[in-house]
Order: sequence, then structure tokens, then C-alpha cells
Amino acid sequence: MRAEGGVRPLVRLAKLRGLICAVSTVPGERAPRLEVSGPCALFRRTLLYGRALAAIVPPLVASGRFSLQATCVVRGRALDFVLATGDPVSAPETGPHFDSHLEERFVRDFRKAAPDWDVIREPEPVRAGVGLIFPDFLLRHRGDPTRRFLVEIVGFWTSEYLEKKFAALRKANVEDLIVCVDAERGCSEGDLPLGARVLRFKRKIDPAAVLALVNQ
Repeated sequence: MRAEGGVRPLVRLAKLRGLICAVSTVPGERAPRLEVSGPCALFRRTLLYGRALAAIVPPLVASGRFSLQATCVVRGRALDFVLATGDPVSAPETGPHFDSHLEERFVRDFRKAAPDWDVIREPEPVRAGVGLIFPDFLLRHRGDPTRRFLVEIVGFWTSEYLEKKFAALRKANVEDLIVCVDAERGCSEGDLPLGARVLRFKRKIDPAAVLALVNQ
């Protein structure tokens, strides 16, 4: 798939549906390329993942200019399916603003605790090599816009996952990232990358703790 806008909701939906989604950019092309597939279980539960893959189509149509190419098995035959901007399909209605109560509460609490900061949800993706990284929020100081921090909320995680993420961000020359990890999932404190702005939370994200990391 290619989409000039609304890439983040597509990546988010793929994750929620248990799909594998890789985002890359191709020199000379404006729109990012998304390659979406099911995990190994795809070959045993074809209908389940077929429906999950099909669920990507409505938000793709709502993203603006787009194109999609897929291989579908219909009555035992492999057929190529192509969809693009201008085809007679309808865009869906806009969904809820926040993905979770955790995100909604964080924005509400942080704006109350730090009125001098703007909280921007789903900022522009960050280029890291040929791939893209999608932070959840951008914190930007109103009096000094150069003070900017990206925030990503991570549910299940492993030390390897975080190491890869920070390695990608180093390639992108992005240092001002705060990663909020669920303390009830994943690994121990000793497994966290050294030197990273990492905040462990339980049930809610403390805005004062985020501000403490910002002011380090």
C-alpha cells in the first residue's frame, strides 16, 4: 500500500489486528510504502487474517491519495487486487480521537500540570534510514518551540525491542524521545537501555515524572 496521509492509523490498526506492518520510503516517491501481512499462522487461519487484512482498506481509503496491491485467493485461484484513489469506494466515518483511556488521561493530566507545553497527538513520522518511526505525542514548549520531546507509549516490550528502537532513533539523529513502558509487562529495570529517557508506569502516566525527564 501507499498513502500520502493518515499512515499512522494504518500502522496502528495493523498492530491491533495482529498483522505485521513494515513502513519504508522509496527514493523519488512521495508516499510511504506499507507492506502488511499476517504472521505464520496466516497459513493455518487464512480466513481470520484475510478479514484482518481487509479491515485495512476503509482507513486507507480515508487517508487521501492512496494505492493498494494485494494477492487474494478466490475459489482456489490467486488473483491480483488493485485499488487506488478515484475508484468507487466510500470513506468510513472518523473514529474516536484517542486509542485508549491511558492516552486520553495522559493528555488531560499533562496539559493541566504543564500549561506552558503543547501536546500534539500523532506528530509527523520520523525517518530512520529507509524506515519510519511513529511517536504517539510531541511535547513542544510554547515559549521556546526548539524545546521538543517525542513521547511513545509502549505496552508489551522486551529489551531487544527497545534497543532496536533506540538504535533506529540514533540513525535518525533523534535524541529527545521519552519512552513510557508498562511496568507490569516486559522486562526488568536492568534490561532497559542505558542513557535512555525511559519512564515506567502503572495504570497511568505521571505528568510530573515526564516533566522531570524533560528537564534532565
